[in-house]
Amino acid sequence: LIMIFKTIMRYLIFICLFLSFISCNKSSECTEKERQNFKIKCSKTIYFKPDPISFTGFEFDEIDSVKVVEKNNSKKVNTFFFHADKENNLNRIEDKIYWAHIENNLNVNHSYEFYLGKDKPYILDNMEMIMWAQYTSNGEGWGCVMGNFTIDNKKFEHIGNINFTKRGF
Repeated sequence: LIMIFKTIMRYLIFICLFLSFISCNKSSECTEKERQNFKIKCSKTIYFKPDPISFTGFEFDEIDSVKVVEKNNSKKVNTFFFHADKENNLNRIEDKIYWAHIENNLNVNHSYEFYLGKDKPYILDNMEMIMWAQYTSNGEGWGCVMGNFTIDNKKFEHIGNINFTKRGF
């Protein structure tokens, strides 16, 4: 019985080493053709989940309940609300940085009015899906994120998260 156990252990060690070796090789990297195909597919993506969104310079009561109006060609198509999570933001209160999670998917072809506090709405628009390099211990990969956009006509490029900064902050 001990001999069988030792034999099984040797094979398990060999199998683990073999799997480690093949999982760390360069074959997991994308070819240029695969990158181009992924870039085309990414650029055609319409819906995305903007998670998380950050708010800088606001008091918590201004972003506790955020109203969002979705528009397509200036026509209102949807309204939804979300809340910032005060408990998860306690370590950044002195910086006036808060984070929130939105459950709704957003459409890159629409514009969104974010009503924050008593100020006029902040307009998220001109969104574009981009390829985003992702590197892991297993090699190179690519993700597709909404990384180019405007807020109140100010352009942001290759940004991983949407951030609303209070006007005048």
